[in-house]
Amino acid sequence: MYRLSSLAGAGIGVGRKQRVRLLRIYLSATTFLYAYGVVFTLFPVRSDIAYGNPTGGIIAILLGLAALTQLAIQSEHVMFPTVAAIAATPVVMAFHVTMTAEYVCLIAPMFLAMYLRAFHPPYRAWMLIAALTVACVVAVALAPAPHVGVITFLIIVVAITAAAESFGLLMRAMFTAACTDPMTGLLNRAGWEIGTSDLLRHFRPTMSVSVVVVALDIDGLKTLNDTQGHQAGDRRITDYARQWKQLVPRRAVLARLGGDEFAVCIAGEDPGVVRDFLDSVRTTTPSVSLGTATANLSGANIATLYAHADAALYQSRGRRLQGPDTVANG
Repeated sequence: MYRLSSLAGAGIGVGRKQRVRLLRIYLSATTFLYAYGVVFTLFPVRSDIAYGNPTGGIIAILLGLAALTQLAIQSEHVMFPTVAAIAATPVVMAFHVTMTAEYVCLIAPMFLAMYLRAFHPPYRAWMLIAALTVACVVAVALAPAPHVGVITFLIIVVAITAAAESFGLLMRAMFTAACTDPMTGLLNRAGWEIGTSDLLRHFRPTMSVSVVVVALDIDGLKTLNDTQGHQAGDRRITDYARQWKQLVPRRAVLARLGGDEFAVCIAGEDPGVVRDFLDSVRTTTPSVSLGTATANLSGANIATLYAHADAALYQSRGRRLQGPDTVANG
């Protein structure tokens, strides 16, 4: 089941497109650095420096290339690339011969931990971060590099987990704020684009799924602001938003696009569920105009559907204002 009215409330850090892009950047950067290290290990420029075994770097390069290929072919499947990113650096660390190299290599897991904490739901993020941390500790324990005992492993654990919880959480909060309407706590226009995209990705393209977009406008908001003050108008907006948040079906995205304009995207629900939602909106939140547009998943374009729903909203508002005779003649 799926229900999204805010990124934070749903435990979602970003849309899949942004998450994949950042993972691709991380894999590209680390794979390049591993390749750079392997080249200088195989062809050293100085004879007085202790170089490590290039085996770990070669394995990490292969993992990075395989993960990047996976993302290029099937960007919706991120599990293998994520696991490859977690495994690559510990593999390199397991073959280092100096602690300096181990500490330098620790930068990559710290960045990866930030990414995992920022762009995955909290429980999944900490499971992946724990796996990354354990892998790095085991790698250093098995490496030929001399370490100073418990303090070395403590540094690794603190560095990775602190980076995840501080900078990763900050990045998550910044993105959530950028995609959230501060007045209602619902998604804003940027969050709407991400949320609807993620919602539709829950269904296979070959599935027979109906996608409904509902445009909602609060009527008389300007008059309310002019006669009773903007605080009264703000209360109307927040009250209606709170009620709609409770009414939307499970597989739906609710957003405030600006001012008195709201939108709902419902996918994969029975027509009766959509009809009950619309009836509940009319009953519990009077003085609201709405319009709907429907398409099959294979041909669904959210921007186009919203434009059609918005046009239907204004058409229904005009007919209601003109009276029933005009409707009958229209």
